[in-house]
Amino acid sequence: MLLGWLGAHKFYLGRPVSGVFYLLFFWSGIPGLLGFVEGVLYLVQGDQEFQTKYLATTAPKALAYEPQATYYGDPIDTLRRLESLRQEGLISDEEFEAKRRKLIDRIG
Repeated sequence: MLLGWLGAHKFYLGRPVSGVFYLLFFWSGIPGLLGFVEGVLYLVQGDQEFQTKYLATTAPKALAYEPQATYYGDPIDTLRRLESLRQEGLISDEEFEAKRRKLIDRIG
């Protein structure tokens, strides 16, 4: 909300054209008002909704969370850790199944 009047959030969310318009018209005060309203809307949304709506397609791959399972040590322990990540919602069922298959292929 601090730099919303300059359109910094638009650049962050991968919408540089909107960000340029904010920069061009910051002197009018309209982008400041819009930036404040958008900031409040972003804060009111849940994290999952924000991620899905704004960052699902724009986040660079380096910033996207991809849990990396290490296959060192006991494979049963690794499976348990993967299962706990799945139950906590940190990885999806598809990710869990893919990691489980990789683990089974490595030990089998």
